[in-house]
Amino acid sequence: MISAFLAELVKLARSTIGRLVTVLLAVAVPVMAAGFFAAAQSDGSSQLAVKARPLIHGVGWDAYTGVAGQVLTVTVLLGVGFVVSWTFGREFSDQTIESLVMTRPSRVVLASGKLAAVLVWAAGVAAAATMITLGLGLLLSIGPGNPVTGLARMLAGGVLAAGLGLPFALVATLGRSALAGVGAVIGVIVTTQILTVIGTGGWFPYAAPSLWLGMGGPNVTVTPIQLLLVVPVAAAGWAATALTWQHTELTST
Repeated sequence: MISAFLAELVKLARSTIGRLVTVLLAVAVPVMAAGFFAAAQSDGSSQLAVKARPLIHGVGWDAYTGVAGQVLTVTVLLGVGFVVSWTFGREFSDQTIESLVMTRPSRVVLASGKLAAVLVWAAGVAAAATMITLGLGLLLSIGPGNPVTGLARMLAGGVLAAGLGLPFALVATLGRSALAGVGAVIGVIVTTQILTVIGTGGWFPYAAPSLWLGMGGPNVTVTPIQLLLVVPVAAAGWAATALTWQHTELTST
C-alpha cells in the first residue's frame, strides 16, 4: 500500500494538472477570498461588491474566514474531482492500465494507493490555502475577532470537500475516461446549486460543507448529522472504486 501510495503521489506531483490545481487552490483561493472581502467591505456599488456582500456574514475574522471557507469548499470539490478523474482515467486513455495492474499483487491496493495520494495531496493543499488566508488576513488587518476558529472551520470544510471528490474515481473507471469523471463533477455542481436554491441542500452531502460555512446565508443551519453524511459518501466511493478495480476487467478499450 505504501509503495503504491508513494508512486501515485510522485505522479501527481509531477503532473501538469496536479501543479496547476495546487496553485489555484492554495494561492488563488485565498487571494479571491481577500478580494471578495475587501469588495464587500467597501462602499462601492461595483458588480463584484454587490455579488460578494451576500457571502459575508459577521465582521472581522469571522466574516473573512467564512467567505474564504465557502470559496475553498467549492473549488476543492471541483479541483479534487478533476484530479481524481485524471488519476484514474488517464490509465485508460494512455493505455497503461494493463501494465499497471501487473505491477501490483492487489488491484485493491493499487486503487487505494491512488485515492490515498489524492486525499493526502488535497488535505495538504487545503492546509496551505488556510495558512495563506491567515497571512493575507494579517497583512490586511482584517479587524476584530480570533482567526483560529474560523480557520479551523475553513480547513475542515476543505478536507470534507476533498473526500466528496473521491467517488468520481468510480465514474472515471466505469467510463474508462477522465472526461466521464469531469462530466459527473459538473453535473453534481449543477445539482448542488438547484437543491440549495430550493432549500434542501443541507441533506445533500455535496452542498453541506459550503452551507455549513455560510454560503446559504446566516439563517441556514447545517446539523452535525447532515455534515457528517460526507464521511459515508467518501467511504462508499472509495470502497466501490477499489472493488470495481478488483473484480472488473480493466482494459483501455
